[in-house]
Amino acid sequence: DFGFSNEYHPGGKLETFCGSPPYAAPELFQGRKYEGPEVDVWSLGVILYCLVSGSLPFDGNTLRELKEHVLRGKFRIPFYMSTDCEALIKKALVFNPQKRATIQSIMQDKWVNIGFENNKLKPYLPQKVTELDTERIGIMCRMGFDYDEIINSLKNNAYDDVMATYLLLDKEKFGPLDELNLPINIKNSVVSSDKWYQNFTNIFKCFSLASRFPQCDGQHK
Repeated sequence: DFGFSNEYHPGGKLETFCGSPPYAAPELFQGRKYEGPEVDVWSLGVILYCLVSGSLPFDGNTLRELKEHVLRGKFRIPFYMSTDCEALIKKALVFNPQKRATIQSIMQDKWVNIGFENNKLKPYLPQKVTELDTERIGIMCRMGFDYDEIINSLKNNAYDDVMATYLLLDKEKFGPLDELNLPINIKNSVVSSDKWYQNFTNIFKCFSLASRFPQCDGQHK
C-alpha cells in the first residue's frame, strides 16, 4: 500500500510506525529509529513465510501478545518447507537489523534464483526508448491509441499508460507481432472506449496464450 510508504535516504533514519503489526520488524515495536531497507527485508521475510506456509510466523490474540512474540524472535518452520527456503526466511527474520539479510543478498539467494542460476536477478533499471519500433506503434494504433499521442509519449519518456503499453509489446517475449491475429489497423484516430477495451482484451488474451503456447496465432478461445 503506497499510501503508507515513506521516503528514505541512504544513511538516514525513519521513525514512522504504520502498516500491519504482524509484518512489523522488532525495531518498530521498540519505538526506535530505523533504516528503511532493513524493516522492508523483515516484512518480506514474513510475507514469504505466509506464502509458503499459509500462516504467520508471529501471531497473537492481542497486540501485546504479538509484540512479545516478535521481540522474542522465535518462529516455527513447517516440516514441508525446503531447506533453501528456510535458510532465506531465517536470514530475513533476524532480530538484529545489522545482521539481517540485505536486498542485494536476497537477490543473489539460491532459492530466489532457482531456475535462473545463470541469469540472477539484477536491480531494475527503467527502460528508455531510443529507437521507435514502427511495428509496435502499428499494433497500438490497432488497439485504438492515437498515433500522435504514442509518438509524444515515447519521445518524452512519459512513462504513462501509452508508454507502458508500448514497452509491454515485447517481441523478444511474444515473438513476431505480425503473427498475432489483431484487429484492423486504425491509424491517426481514436475509437470509442468500448471498442478500445475489446481490442485490448483480444490482444491481452493472445499475449497470455503466447506466453504459454509459443505458436499462438490468436485463434485460441
